Amino acid sequence: MKKISIVLIEDHVIVRSGLTMFLNSQPDMIVVGEAADGKEGLLRLHAVHPDVVITDLSMPKGMDGFTTLQEIRLSFPDVPVLVLTMYDDEIYLKEALRLGAHGLVLKQTDPYQLLTAIRTLIEGKKYFDTTFTEETILRFQHEITKEESKSLLTAREEEVLRLTARGYTNKEISNKLFISVKTVENHKTSLMKKLHMTTRAELVQYAIEKGLLPVQKPL
Repeated sequence: MKKISIVLIEDHVIVRSGLTMFLNSQPDMIVVGEAADGKEGLLRLHAVHPDVVITDLSMPKGMDGFTTLQEIRLSFPDVPVLVLTMYDDEIYLKEALRLGAHGLVLKQTDPYQLLTAIRTLIEGKKYFDTTFTEETILRFQHEITKEESKSLLTAREEEVLRLTARGYTNKEISNKLFISVKTVENHKTSLMKKLHMTTRAELVQYAIEKGLLPVQKPL
């Protein structure tokens, strides 16, 4: 039987080690990569391309969980992401939904709910902690759809647009934003498609019009 391969991104070593032991004790699961922050996690993903990613949200050092989730969804759209967090505030659930999480489980929940979530994601379905009602999830999904229809570009796409318009290369942008060059290229392709543009000159003009790029006044 092929085991479900998992990359685990969690900044607390003791928690990460405990989760790895627990998951590896399951007959159908194996942790193939561990990371302490998002940047390291993305490197692991590029190396092993797992079946599932589990990521914490609160990682003070390095790339945080929300940014990590966004970058994984862009660079590895076929890999489901399960958020594991201690925060039961609904705002965290909404943001995880907005960024494309396939599931969310609270750290203080029954550990076997985590196993159920992983197996549910592998089936191509979504799973959210039973603390949150289906009504709440549906309401957030509806709100997110309405909000996104009003906002053309994501925050990260705006960052890439601004830096591109200022003349930075893809490599320089990747270094500044702590993401891969491939991810920068994907962001750029996405934003140019949304804006129906093909040249840097068009991007510069758009950035100026939207206030993303300061206009140099003549002396």
